[in-house]
Amino acid sequence: GGQFKREVTVDGQSHLLLIREEAGAPDAQFASWADAVIFVFSLESESSFEEVTQLHVLFSDLRGTSDVALALVGTQDKISSSSPRVVEDARARALCGDMRRCLYYETCATYGLNVDR
Repeated sequence: GGQFKREVTVDGQSHLLLIREEAGAPDAQFASWADAVIFVFSLESESSFEEVTQLHVLFSDLRGTSDVALALVGTQDKISSSSPRVVEDARARALCGDMRRCLYYETCATYGLNVDR
């Protein structure tokens, strides 16, 4: 885990994001202060997708998600024949739908796809 700060402007208003990267299951303290949660998984890893599903359930059990902004992000490096895409877009979007009020993005840092978004 790590901690990061970033200033962003949304609708002309400046906001300071305090970002805390969590490694592992959410606890009650984390659930109580989080205003938003970004669940990240690898498009090349079924196990990371399953873990995100479990982490969402754990977080939901600690705190209702109706007042928390959620995003699901599928990442890829270089999907190729030696490292194929495992998690299809429809499955990820279905999970995002189950999460309710959730945004879904796919990113690729190698090519800069949706990184700033």
